[in-house]
Amino acid sequence: MVCLAEHEQPSAHAERVLPLIDGCLRESGWSRASLERIAAGVGPGSFVGLRVGIALAHGLGLGLGVPVVGVGSLRCLAAAVPRERPERRLALLDARRDELFAAVYAADGSELVAPSLWPRSEARERVTGLGPGLVIVGEVAATLDLGAGLLFEGERCFPSADRTGLIARRLDPLESPATPHYCRGPGADLPNLPPSPLGEPGPG
Repeated sequence: MVCLAEHEQPSAHAERVLPLIDGCLRESGWSRASLERIAAGVGPGSFVGLRVGIALAHGLGLGLGVPVVGVGSLRCLAAAVPRERPERRLALLDARRDELFAAVYAADGSELVAPSLWPRSEARERVTGLGPGLVIVGEVAATLDLGAGLLFEGERCFPSADRTGLIARRLDPLESPATPHYCRGPGADLPNLPPSPLGEPGPG
């Protein structure tokens, strides 16, 4: 049985996720003790969302004594394309700041090009450089001029909890740890301050 619960309230992951999990357990008739592993999306994505989700997954895994498996957001997105299609999957997510998160996967889900950041202005050129035999998945792709006939038009073209769970069932927890993959730094620069007067004294 698959039970899926979602919320769209911004900045409310910490408050909403545990009640959603409890609701799914009640609906499915499962207990927490019946869980065999926990899956968590590991990004790339928002810093806060990833930290909250991964910390919660580790807390549940520790409390239940079950492994925690990390699944990449772009890998999950690529899995929206049916496995019968032979093309490579280029998964794209909006990274803000006029950038995209991008990665390429084979039809069997194996990673061909690791997640990285693309400038939006270079998207068409980079897609061309990947050559033929490509399908592009991700809602942001429809806002870009990437060439005719490349976009996957299926439903749910964003990372989802149900696909994350299905992928995690096939992964080795030791090879797929739940550690965040940000693809970029936090976007904060350290201030250029003078040396501290409380630092190490100089010679003499």
